[in-house]
Amino acid sequence: MSKVVSYAGKFRQTTVLLIFLVFCVIMTFASQHFLTWGNFSTTLLGMSTAVLLVIAQTVVMASGGIDLAVGANMALSSTVMAYLFVNNDGISIWPAALIGLVAVALNGLINGIILSRTTIAPMICTLGTMSLAAGIAMILTGGSPISIGIMPDSFRFIGNGRIFDTIPLLILIALVFVIIFSLLLYKSTIFRRVYYVGSNAQSAEYSGINVKRVKLGCYVLSALLSGLAGIMVASRFSVASANAGAGMEMTIIAACVIGGSSMKGGTGTVVGSLLGLMLLTFINNALVLLHISVFWQNFISGCILLIAVLIDYFSQNAKNKTKNKMKEGLTT
Repeated sequence: MSKVVSYAGKFRQTTVLLIFLVFCVIMTFASQHFLTWGNFSTTLLGMSTAVLLVIAQTVVMASGGIDLAVGANMALSSTVMAYLFVNNDGISIWPAALIGLVAVALNGLINGIILSRTTIAPMICTLGTMSLAAGIAMILTGGSPISIGIMPDSFRFIGNGRIFDTIPLLILIALVFVIIFSLLLYKSTIFRRVYYVGSNAQSAEYSGINVKRVKLGCYVLSALLSGLAGIMVASRFSVASANAGAGMEMTIIAACVIGGSSMKGGTGTVVGSLLGLMLLTFINNALVLLHISVFWQNFISGCILLIAVLIDYFSQNAKNKTKNKMKEGLTT
């Protein structure tokens, strides 16, 4: 059994893709509404903003960290933007959106400074900044969503525009981000340092990599991508809510782990995390189509996450055993 799990861990992206394809085939027979353009486009549209959060989490996890504040940062940027736009006649939507991004960047900067200069666990630190961002969003909204109301057509087009009157613009934006960050993580020297730091921060430091700067950059980038996701959601629904990203952090982490990111750092790809997100999203979609209670969604997602963690555990053990055997061979 452990060999099968370690094999699945070694070829994680292929395994997840095959599972997703088999799932789609099964659902095609289970529901006549599943394999339709309307269902797929609606599901992908709903998933598009979460793609930016997945990219953010992939980068952070590759560096050996974790960011629980992605959902709260999403809410913070949109509520800051909406609050400034609605309550200040002299501020247009674009400067307000920029200020919202600055706000989340500062939150990411707090994470980066603390986690790059101390030994505090990333989960504890980002849990604190998650509460900070969610608290500010709640204060600005007073607990009630802020209706943006009249907004420029150019801003509304981001969330509601369609290319050739068919493909939602948000899906294309998400696809562009996936391509860009896939290339950056694979080709860029700067982003390759993220993996070196995540694999072994001490060795990376000895090799001349500024580990503190890399970690700082990862958390600021994560916050900015989360903030952009929040602005995209506000553009789509013309409303900003303090609960916009509530609970999304667990789904995002699950998607990354399913797609091949390790809780120990040093691994993970944007494509793998995207496949993990698609699997979770379409499973939830299937539950709706099959009229299964939404209360089962968290249960099923939790089971999938546990399986992914076990796969990661066994695959890491297999790699360590291989390394140990190689070292023993060299010494004998």
